[in-house]
Amino acid sequence: MSQWDVVKESFVKELNEFFGLEEDDSENVQLWEDRRLRNFNRNNVQRRDKVVPHVEGYVGVPQGIPDTVDADASQRPIPPKESIPKMTFKYVAGMLVNRKSQAAKQSGPSDDRFSLQSLTKQHEGQAPAFGAVAEAAISAEMGNATEDHDRVKQRDTIDDGSKENEKSKCSGITNWMCKKNIREFGKGRFTGREMKEDKKKEVWSDLDNFDDYRPYFTWWVTTVQVFILLFSIISYGCAPLDYKIHQQSGQVLMLSLSIQEVDFWEPSNIWIGPRAADLIHLGAKFAPCMRQDEKIFNNIKDQRQEEGDTGCCIRNDNSGCVQASRRECSTRLSVWKKWSESMKGPDGRLSGSVCGQDPQYCTDPASVPPHEWPDDITRWPICHKSVGAVKKISGNEYEHMTCEVIGHPCCIGIHGECRIATREYCDFVRGYFHEEAHLCSQVSCLNEVCGMIPFYNQDVPNQFYRLWMSLFIHAGVFQLVITVGLQLYFMRDLEKMAGPLRIGIIYIVSGIGGNLASSIFVPYRAEVGPSGSHFGLLACLFVEVINSWQLYVHPWKELLKLICFTLLLFLIGFLPWVDNYAHIFGFIFGFLLSYALLPYVTFGKRYERRKKILLICLCLAGVVAMLAVLIILFYEMPIYDCKICEYLNCIPWPFTEDMCAEQNINFNKIIDVL
Repeated sequence: MSQWDVVKESFVKELNEFFGLEEDDSENVQLWEDRRLRNFNRNNVQRRDKVVPHVEGYVGVPQGIPDTVDADASQRPIPPKESIPKMTFKYVAGMLVNRKSQAAKQSGPSDDRFSLQSLTKQHEGQAPAFGAVAEAAISAEMGNATEDHDRVKQRDTIDDGSKENEKSKCSGITNWMCKKNIREFGKGRFTGREMKEDKKKEVWSDLDNFDDYRPYFTWWVTTVQVFILLFSIISYGCAPLDYKIHQQSGQVLMLSLSIQEVDFWEPSNIWIGPRAADLIHLGAKFAPCMRQDEKIFNNIKDQRQEEGDTGCCIRNDNSGCVQASRRECSTRLSVWKKWSESMKGPDGRLSGSVCGQDPQYCTDPASVPPHEWPDDITRWPICHKSVGAVKKISGNEYEHMTCEVIGHPCCIGIHGECRIATREYCDFVRGYFHEEAHLCSQVSCLNEVCGMIPFYNQDVPNQFYRLWMSLFIHAGVFQLVITVGLQLYFMRDLEKMAGPLRIGIIYIVSGIGGNLASSIFVPYRAEVGPSGSHFGLLACLFVEVINSWQLYVHPWKELLKLICFTLLLFLIGFLPWVDNYAHIFGFIFGFLLSYALLPYVTFGKRYERRKKILLICLCLAGVVAMLAVLIILFYEMPIYDCKICEYLNCIPWPFTEDMCAEQNINFNKIIDVL
C-alpha cells in the first residue's frame, strides 16, 4: 500500500468516526466494550438498576440474580476521570499541606475490588443473605471477567474507603468542579427526563458508545470573552447607565476662538459597558465597516464636494485662520481667501486656497512632474514636510501659509462624519482629531471609527472578519453574565457529549450566520455578543429531544420546556445590542449542523448508514447554500432602508422609544460664525 493510500484510508476512517458512520471491527468493538463498562458503573445507577442490558463480556450482576440484590453490590463504581480544575486544586492543596506522599499511599489502587472479600467488607453489617448471593454472582462470572478486570485496573484506580469518603470528594468548594455526572445522550439540562423502559434495551449499545469529553472549548471561549470585556472597560470606560438617550453639555473653545455651550446626545448602555463607538472600534458587527455602504459614502461624497468650494478664512486681528465655506466666514471679522477665475492661485489654480498647505511649499510629497498635485483640493495628499522659510513669506498672495491654523479635521460619530474643529471641541464630543491633516478629504473617518486592521483602500471597507470577532465582545457586564450562565449551564453539558470540535463548529458557524443575516436586515445597528451561537446551541437541544423522542415518558413536556426557554431568550433580543435576526438564523444554522454533527441515535437498523449519510449531506449542503445566499444578499443586493425590519429587534413603546433610537450621537445644528 502506497503512502497516499495510507493517508487516504486514515482520513476516511477519521471522517467516518467523526460523523458516526464507522463500521464495526474488532478494534472498535473492544473500544466500545471498555466504554460500556466504564459508563455502566460510573453514574446513573438508579436508572440502570431498573433495566440492566445484557452486554457480552460485561462484568456485573449476572442474569438470574434475585431482584432484591442491589446492582452496586457486585461491582464497585469506577469513578470518572477528574476535571482539570479539580486535579489542579488537589495538587495545590497537597503541596500546601506537604502530605503528597501520604495521600498517594492512601489513594493507591485496590487490587481486590472484584474479590469476594472486598465486597463483603464493603457491605459489612448488611443482611446475612447478601454474602451468599454475592459469592454466587461473582463465581458465575469470574471466568469471563479476567480480561475486563485487567483492562479496568490499567485504566482506572479507586480508593478503598467507604462511600462516605467517596462522596466527600465532590463536596464543599470542589463540588462544582467535580465531573461526577457524565453527560449522556438524552440527559441534558432541560430534558431529564424519564426514559421509557421498553426503549432502553433497544438503543443501549448506541448510548454507551458515546464519548465523554472535557469541555475545553466552553472554558476557552468563556475565558476569552471575560478578558475582552475587562480590557474594553479598562481601556474605554463605561457609557452612561440608563435606558434613555443621555445628554452631554459643556463649554468648549470653538473655531471663532470663543467659549460656547455645546450640547449633544448619545445612547446610554443598560448593560454597564463601553459606548457604541468604542464597541465598534473593538470589532462589533457593523455593516458599514464590512462593505462599501452606498448611503454613508454618498454623504461622504457630498461633504467632499462642499469642501472643494471652501477657502481659507483669515482673521483680521491675526489670531488665526481656518478652512471654511463662504457662509461660515464673517465679512466683518475675517477675510475669505478663495482662488477663482478673477484671482487665480499659483500655476493658475482655481481650487483652494488651503490654510497651512500649498503645493509650492511642500517637499514631502513634492508637487513635481509627473506627480503634480491636481487642481482639486479634495485630492491633495497630506504634506508631511514644508520648506523652512514659510514663516518669512510676505504679501497677501501667501498669507494662508503664514497664519496660525486653528482647526483640523475631527471624525465624529459612527457614520464617518468629519468636521473642521478645535482639539478641545473634538475631545469633548469624543472624536478623532487629525492635527497632521488640513482637509477632511485627507482622512478616512470611517476607517477611524471601525479601527482594527485598516482598510486596504480607504474608500472600500473590508472588515468581513467582524462576523466572528463580535462573538467574543460584549456590550457590558450584564450581557456577559447571561452569556457565561448559558454557556456553563448547557453549552458545557452539550460539549461533554459531542466534544469540543463539534460544539466549536456549531458555535462559530451559527454565530457567523446569525450576524450575517443581522447585517443584511439592520445594517446600521451595531451588535455584539454570541446570541446567534447560543440559539444554535439551543437547536442542539431540540435535535437531541427529537432524536430521543421515544425514550421519554412525556416527550411533549420536554419539548415545551425548551420552547418556553427559547421564547424567553427571544424577548431579550428586543433590548439594545442583542439581535433577533441573529437568534432566528443562528437557530436555523445550529439545527442543520446539529443533525449533521451530533451523535445520531436511530430506532431501526435497516439502511441506517445510508440514512445517516443522506441526512449529513443534506444538512451540510443546506448550511453552505444559506451562507452563499446571505453573502450574495449582503454584497450584491444590500438593504439600506427597511423600517419594518427594525421592529423585530425593538418595538418603540413609549417607555422604550429611546432604546430604539440610533446609536450615533446627535448635535444641535448651530453655525459658528468666524
